[in-house]
Amino acid sequence: MVQDLILVCAGADSVRARESGLPLLQFGLRLQADGGVARTLLSSGHQEYLGVIENGLTRFSPIICSQLLAEVERVGASALFVDCETHTQAVGDLLHALDEQTAKRKVQLFVPLCQAHAVTHARLVAETAISGGCLRERFQTLTRKYPGRIAADLRAISRDFLLPSSDSEGTPLSIQEREELRTQLGAQAFFSHELCARYFTYMDKENNGHFVLFDDADTLQAKCRCLESLSVSPIFARYSDVSAFLPML
Repeated sequence: MVQDLILVCAGADSVRARESGLPLLQFGLRLQADGGVARTLLSSGHQEYLGVIENGLTRFSPIICSQLLAEVERVGASALFVDCETHTQAVGDLLHALDEQTAKRKVQLFVPLCQAHAVTHARLVAETAISGGCLRERFQTLTRKYPGRIAADLRAISRDFLLPSSDSEGTPLSIQEREELRTQLGAQAFFSHELCARYFTYMDKENNGHFVLFDDADTLQAKCRCLESLSVSPIFARYSDVSAFLPML
């Protein structure tokens, strides 16, 4: 059983995700550019994890922290997830202030790993969707650098990489596009123990090599086992990515 799995969901998925009995993270708040806080979900029920999306914040005011903490109290949340990857003075000031205030109130604060420089108490959320290196070594390094503070974003990957390439993003493929390509090519998929993902390779009409990396229910479970063995928790996962193996938990 996967321990400390938090389902990230929205819309119709929220109803199905709630039936799993697992904690949910819904991004019900949005930070506006001028510093206002807008609700994107009209929920009056209890929410253990409250999510906030940063939308190009250009000005920081202490009132933002007060408004966010008031929302935390309103829904009875014990954790606040601030999804922001921009590096501006306003965002840095906000995260620094939230880091101090949530620590005082014993509210867990989660921020993306790329914001580690702005916080000293918050939990840092690192993505599992890597296209190179070794997943275990990556998280071992992170847990040594930030002991007790690393959480994970279990994000399914499905991308086509042109070889050789320094592009770590590749071209996104839907499940249907990927499977049609694999069937057309008759390509055999292999499991990468380093990446905890499946892959296949092929040559295109211009004789260029391609590397297709993807996740399925088995590889996502393998990633979870790897993270659990390193005491990385919680694990945030999009409901649409993990719904296939939830009945097996």
